[in-house]
Amino acid sequence: MDFPRILFHILFIVFFIAANVIFVKAVLYRLKLVFSGKDARGTEDFKKHPNLSYRLKTFVTNVVLQKKLMKEPLRGIMHIFIFAGFLVYMLHTTNQIIAGIFGWGLDDPYQFSILGFLNQSLDNFYENIVQIFSFLVLTGLIYFAWRRWVKKAKGLDIPSTASAIVIFMISLLMISTILGAGAKFVPDNHYYEAGHINPISTIVASIWSGIGVTGESADIAFKVLWWVHILTVFSFMVYVPTSKHGHLIYAPINFFLVTDTPKGAISKMEVDFETFEGTFGVNKIQDFPWPNLLDGLACIECGRCQVQCPANRTGKALNPKAIIVNLKHAMMEKMPVYLEAKAKAEKEPDATPETIDAALAELETDVVLLGKHDPAVDNVITSEELWACTTCYACVEACPVGNNQVSAIIEMRRYLSFSELPGSIPKELRLALDNIGNDGRANPWGIGYDKRADWAQGLDIKLMADDSNVDYLYWVGCAGAFDDRNVKVAQAFTKILKKANINFGILGTEERCTGDSARRGGNEYTYWSLATYNIEILNNYNVKKIITTCPHCFNTLKNEYPQYGGNYEVIHHSEFINYLLKEKKIDVAVADELKNITYHDSCYLGRYNDNYDNPRDVVKAVSGSEVKEASDNHSKSLCCGAGGAQMWMEEEGERVNNKRTKQLVDTGATTIAVGCPFCMTMMSDGVKNLEKTDTVKVKDLAELVADNLK
Repeated sequence: MDFPRILFHILFIVFFIAANVIFVKAVLYRLKLVFSGKDARGTEDFKKHPNLSYRLKTFVTNVVLQKKLMKEPLRGIMHIFIFAGFLVYMLHTTNQIIAGIFGWGLDDPYQFSILGFLNQSLDNFYENIVQIFSFLVLTGLIYFAWRRWVKKAKGLDIPSTASAIVIFMISLLMISTILGAGAKFVPDNHYYEAGHINPISTIVASIWSGIGVTGESADIAFKVLWWVHILTVFSFMVYVPTSKHGHLIYAPINFFLVTDTPKGAISKMEVDFETFEGTFGVNKIQDFPWPNLLDGLACIECGRCQVQCPANRTGKALNPKAIIVNLKHAMMEKMPVYLEAKAKAEKEPDATPETIDAALAELETDVVLLGKHDPAVDNVITSEELWACTTCYACVEACPVGNNQVSAIIEMRRYLSFSELPGSIPKELRLALDNIGNDGRANPWGIGYDKRADWAQGLDIKLMADDSNVDYLYWVGCAGAFDDRNVKVAQAFTKILKKANINFGILGTEERCTGDSARRGGNEYTYWSLATYNIEILNNYNVKKIITTCPHCFNTLKNEYPQYGGNYEVIHHSEFINYLLKEKKIDVAVADELKNITYHDSCYLGRYNDNYDNPRDVVKAVSGSEVKEASDNHSKSLCCGAGGAQMWMEEEGERVNNKRTKQLVDTGATTIAVGCPFCMTMMSDGVKNLEKTDTVKVKDLAELVADNLK
């Protein structure tokens, strides 16, 4: 073996080993930090929902088929070009690695091809595919560079050195392949083989020839570009795990480690409320469940969550992207400190669990600070940001790498809710939570629970305490019982039920708030006390089927009460009314005044529970026309601004409900249909604020149908 060949192999093997060692160590180190967080695998969600088939489906759908990326079609297609290019290049790079390691037995390692051994025509076809995808990848890179540095799209960090480095390296991979393959096609080149058809390489070869690169110089150009390509591959391996582009590694892991818990279910707090033992919320980085920490590594910082966030869109401090990125930075900075201190405490001769906990308790690994957000301060999450969240799930829906920003925010809200620090909870929310948690009121309005059934006086509605032999329980909810505007919705819905001869009853004064606002407001104890009370009442009456006009009650009863033993078939009234219409149990007259009608998607009905069609079917049945869709609709619908306990907090700056109402009014509709009491309140206020009360009406689906029953 001649000296150049020996040097070739020595250099290659050194670079190959170094790149792989650095790559593996970087990945394992970060995963070690992630899984040093709270062991979510031991929680109830992970015990009950490790569904392997679901995980495989999620992985294939979102990693292989890139489904979530296609929510933004143009960006999705461009990303698919790059992703598919990487897949196509796998064999190309494998050829280079085999040649570099084992090429001493080959005539020429620069020419090694697995397909070439099998079928030369197949190999030539593959090389054509590589050339085509090289240009597709470059097209995608040009598009993303244009979005970041020319268009300066919202949500992107500008400038971004990390993005520039990655775009440069991937571009170099593509260009070196295109130019190297073209050098092989220069006539008189040692590697030139007549009869091979490769249009792109032939064109590039003519360019090489035109600048005087022929024969031996073309051979040298090909070999140099071969090395440029493989060294760029190794550089990419070294750089990517430590950068935001580590999503290539961590996002697939993120998608595979999902659970099949309902989207609308917040994780059950691992606390014994009888003894008050456990962690009450999260403020220290080591106390975060590891899925929240993995989200930080998976984040590509694309800004899709930020762009869709209603709080961010209306100028609030909250940026869901920054929440996740700051968690990542906090993990990288503070988790090593925690692990070092833990290891040191465990090595002490008289170490006990108590002494170890005491040593760790003093560590400054906090993440959340009280006070106003200061953009000049990095890697800090403030209470102002956390309380601005409407938990609308738009960020989670938009995220292409499977992150759950809402989950992390709720974990930190729990800490704030149980903190005794002054100002940790907004005063308006504290009042609402006090009302909800008060046994004599148990609702955010603070009205005595003995008034809960007053709305039904004179309507001849069955009380479960008098006769529990019913087919359905109508869960009225706090708004339906106490809010004057939404009382009319409850009355309209019972009119529909009676018209359809449905055997139903209500709990009346035995019903309490489901606890949605308490839980989203971080007060898990109040939620637990309400949930366990309600579940005991429902189970005592042997309730099987529940209908409700409130998506928040619907989501809580359906998706979260099972965590405490409350398992029921829960139906939102939009679905039930649609069922009654289709089964001809009720009939409606088409109302001409409803021809120009739009519909506002409730977050807890749409994004959380995928109920988009039922409300629109009901609207179509009563209006005789299609819904006039707002600019943001279905899964991209803009929140009304009341979710996540925002209903009970003061809002600074531009109001979310005003922005959403304007979108709906801009459709030209004269009626705004809603299916949620919170949305009813927020859209009604929005219409007033826009001074449109004379021309635009806000109606619940039940009112639309009840007013037009035949």
